[in-house]
Amino acid sequence: MQLNELLATDAWIPSLPEAVQQILAELQRDEPDLRRVNELMSCEVGLTVRILRLVNSARYSAGGGVATVEAATALLGLRATRQLVQAAAVGGAFKGVPGVDLAEFWRHSLDVAKIAQSLAAEFKLDTGAAFTAGLLHGVGDLILKMAMPERPCLQPAFPSDDRRYEAELADLGYAYPEVGSAFASRWHFPAEIVEALRYQCDPTGGKDVGFSSLLYLSSWSARAHELDIDGDAMLDTFPHEAAQAVGLTDPQRLCDGQIIAWTPIDEARDFS
Repeated sequence: MQLNELLATDAWIPSLPEAVQQILAELQRDEPDLRRVNELMSCEVGLTVRILRLVNSARYSAGGGVATVEAATALLGLRATRQLVQAAAVGGAFKGVPGVDLAEFWRHSLDVAKIAQSLAAEFKLDTGAAFTAGLLHGVGDLILKMAMPERPCLQPAFPSDDRRYEAELADLGYAYPEVGSAFASRWHFPAEIVEALRYQCDPTGGKDVGFSSLLYLSSWSARAHELDIDGDAMLDTFPHEAAQAVGLTDPQRLCDGQIIAWTPIDEARDFS
């Protein structure tokens, strides 16, 4: 299947849910009514659960966990609330993808998101956008799997397949970054997230080299964890060019097995 054919088929790219459209429409008003936003969000139980899980996973709270939608929106502010609503809706948009353990997929994606957020804070980049981009980085692969469930290059589990990008390019002529970027654009995610997804495996190819490089580094670190690669073995494959683009001078920073609190499977199940 050609890329333009895939992207033109509505069956493979989920539509933005109506409830989410209403929430985003309110958030886009000149003077959004946060009480109305909270009411709309609270009416969608699955969305609420995923939003609260993401808020707490992202460590937005300085103290204890965030337990209500009202507390979440008060803490986040309008821009971050918008991004998190969109990101949480993605979890509900992909159900029953053939051959995919979605809890494992989102567990890995949350790890990438947490690493991206940690690096963004260190290098003065937008932490909310970094977290969202990390969470969405593999969505294009889910779309490919729905469209072509038997394709050989899509058979290994995404979290542990460190040759996924190259295999898809060789087999299809395109890969999950292009598909994920198109999905993010269709769901009206911010431009920096759309571009970061597009160039996450080729970070020097886009305009915002720093942000796409950050996503590349986060994915590399999380996948090394999946494959139980650490220490000197990680240093041997360290992506120095991407590190330089964000100002990371200490390779050990990403080779530390304690870089984040790795996501437990139960946390991912709440999201999937």
